[in-house]
Amino acid sequence: MKKLISVALSLCMTAVLAACGGASSSTPAPAASSGSQAPESSAAASAAPSMTLRFATDSSEDYVSTVQIYKFADEVAEKTDGRIKIEVYAGGQLGEEKACVEQVQMGSLDFTKSSMGALTSFNEQLNLMSLPYLFKSEDHLWAVMDTDIGKNLLASMESTGLKGLYWLDAGSRCFYATKPLNSVEDFKGVKFRVMQSSIYSDTVSCLGAVPISMSGNEVYSALQTGVVDGAENNIPRIIDMSHNELCDYLIVDRHNIMPEMVLVSANVWNRLSAEDQAVIQKCADHLQENMIAAWLDTENAALETLAQGGMNIVTPDEATIASFREAMQPVYDKYGAEYADLVTQIENTPC
Repeated sequence: MKKLISVALSLCMTAVLAACGGASSSTPAPAASSGSQAPESSAAASAAPSMTLRFATDSSEDYVSTVQIYKFADEVAEKTDGRIKIEVYAGGQLGEEKACVEQVQMGSLDFTKSSMGALTSFNEQLNLMSLPYLFKSEDHLWAVMDTDIGKNLLASMESTGLKGLYWLDAGSRCFYATKPLNSVEDFKGVKFRVMQSSIYSDTVSCLGAVPISMSGNEVYSALQTGVVDGAENNIPRIIDMSHNELCDYLIVDRHNIMPEMVLVSANVWNRLSAEDQAVIQKCADHLQENMIAAWLDTENAALETLAQGGMNIVTPDEATIASFREAMQPVYDKYGAEYADLVTQIENTPC
């Protein structure tokens, strides 16, 4: 009997100790990760479980836009006291550009950034942004993006299940190749990789060149094997993708000055509280400003790197640019007619 009482007491003590120990290390039950109301204090915020969102980019870890995306993620974490965590997947870990947009559209990915070329498959209105020589300069571009034109283009993504969160500076696109590029005549018969978008194919065709569509991660091997002779992209991206290892000629024609767009899944955005939406939007606006400031330095440094590496760099004069613009007029006739009023507004926007 004494033995039974002893065992019973021992079991009771064990249960009490276990209960006390559990109470000292327990945490509040996780809140739904769909954007509950913001906590009333930072202490409450730090105790709440975090919402983890994923941001994918095909740019490398140290590329200028990726660096700014990491800063965006850090700022969101700071402003939400750690409740919202954004994990960044760089270097195409989760797929190439268009595939990431599709994942965001389906809701299997939360954020991505994309060029206009990839986005025209989802929203034909963005063909407007790809019209060659539409913007006179970076200052002109951002003067336009700060008007209702830029805001309405972001809003136009909502019909596709995507939310355009903000614009990301992507500089200007230029042609580069394994062959000299000094004038329109030099383009005849040259095979150029273009983005998977008809407006880019037509732009290259107007120059007498041969457009070949493929994803960005296929271009290096295509250059190696002669499937293509060149490509077009912004200047820092040439280095980011190591295409300067294979191409010796660059013409700084700046045929497209346009931004990239940062997108968030509409499903994710709509599940966030109004407070969290406001915080993320404010961080996004801040990042857009930072990116504009960072881009010029990055592009100048890239040009210097390319020159030091032996690349032949040509800056065409106004007459040469006029000949490019004239050759590309059929692109305006085909894609710009529908947006003639907008084109006029853009061209007349002061900067």
